[in-house]
Amino acid sequence: MLCSKCKTNTANFFYTQNINGKESSVALCKQCAADSGAGISMVSPLFNSFFGVHSRHRDERSAKKCSLCALTFNDILAMGKVGCPECYATFKEELDNTIRSIHGTAKHIGQKPNMNTETAIIKKELSEEEILRSELEKAIETENYEEAAKLRDAIKSLKGEA
Repeated sequence: MLCSKCKTNTANFFYTQNINGKESSVALCKQCAADSGAGISMVSPLFNSFFGVHSRHRDERSAKKCSLCALTFNDILAMGKVGCPECYATFKEELDNTIRSIHGTAKHIGQKPNMNTETAIIKKELSEEEILRSELEKAIETENYEEAAKLRDAIKSLKGEA
């Protein structure tokens, strides 16, 4: 399909608007879309409303920043991905709400990766006790005996020995 504006290039930006039952469509090439200001700036309000970003919340969300990479939630929405692992903790509530609004749930229920390939990385989930034992070893190595005693007691209470 040719561009509606220049009528020479192939259209790759399609915009259809329906207002009170009147539908109008525009098909633009990259150059004409950029010249007319179409593109992401036209889609941005739709994108933001779909992902739950309303104008009254923009200032609030842009104020909170990731302590590691300094991204705001608006930056994450604009990029479509988080900046670092710390973003998941910093924006947990916002990300949960966004994922829930798209998928209906924030819990992954899909397939697991195929672990039969040579390149697959097998991750072992550590139990709470294993994590505490690891921290206990570190505390003993650094001669932090007060922390080691707390961790020892936590392990005992976890086993029900207290």
